[in-house]
Amino acid sequence: MRRAVAVSELSNKMGVNYLGEDKEINGLNLCNRFSQYENILSYATDNTYVDIVKNNKKLACLIVNEKHLDIYKPLIKEKGITLMPCAEPETVFYDIHEYLYEKTDFYEKYMFDSKIGEKCKIHESAIIEDGVRIGNYVTIGANSVIKKGTVIKEFCSVGCNTVVGAEGFQIIKEKGWNRRIEHSGGILIEQNVSIGDNVTIGNSLFENTAFIGKNVMIDNLAYIGHNVVIEKSVVITAGTVLCGSVTVKSGAWIGPNSSILNRVVIGEGAKIGMGSVVTRDIPKKALAYGVPAKVRRMLEMGNE
Repeated sequence: MRRAVAVSELSNKMGVNYLGEDKEINGLNLCNRFSQYENILSYATDNTYVDIVKNNKKLACLIVNEKHLDIYKPLIKEKGITLMPCAEPETVFYDIHEYLYEKTDFYEKYMFDSKIGEKCKIHESAIIEDGVRIGNYVTIGANSVIKKGTVIKEFCSVGCNTVVGAEGFQIIKEKGWNRRIEHSGGILIEQNVSIGDNVTIGNSLFENTAFIGKNVMIDNLAYIGHNVVIEKSVVITAGTVLCGSVTVKSGAWIGPNSSILNRVVIGEGAKIGMGSVVTRDIPKKALAYGVPAKVRRMLEMGNE
């Protein structure tokens, strides 16, 4: 696997010219997201992303709408960003993503025999796909599916009828039709995580892994979308929906049947009341509830 591709190769494959240097790209992501990689390809559909692009130090190449080329063109000299102007930036970006995933070794394919640790209890009806790593003392219940790209560390438990590493749900509009985008990443689950029955946990779209930290407790019937990051000691109760790219900081508590909008951040130690719809970031140690959820008061350290 060599995670690098030249802009010129992508330009030739997509039939799109580029302006600026022929750089090597080692990652794809949205221009307003953090990336673990240093030379990122992204896209902008309109002229509202200029400041975001200027402040993204990892952005090496940007696919832009040719209608707005004049607005982004100064970035070639100012920031050293290579531009690829075209009529449909979003479509070209995801065409590149799927080309790299299907035709090259840019992305990890998880093509190895699964590795299962010692003293695990895995029900005979559970399915462990190739490309999975499971640590010691892990329990997996009946009819659960652990999909490729998943790493489950020691002392974790997975209930019955649960899917870990499910294909994420990324949809774009293309000529009036819905197009579902393939996901290339996996999911990392740290030690002592408990996952209940009938839970779905998505994988990541571009980067290597979605993440669930140590000592996280996930109740039955929860849905965890793609690219989600759940830090240590979080509690997610029954019926919760975390949409894509949500971040839940350490020690937070999400009440039953709550829904968290994509890209929302739940602060450290915050608590979300039952049945809430969270559409905005919630600060550290805040109690929030309602539809839409509002901060009702701040919690003191040690409050239950």
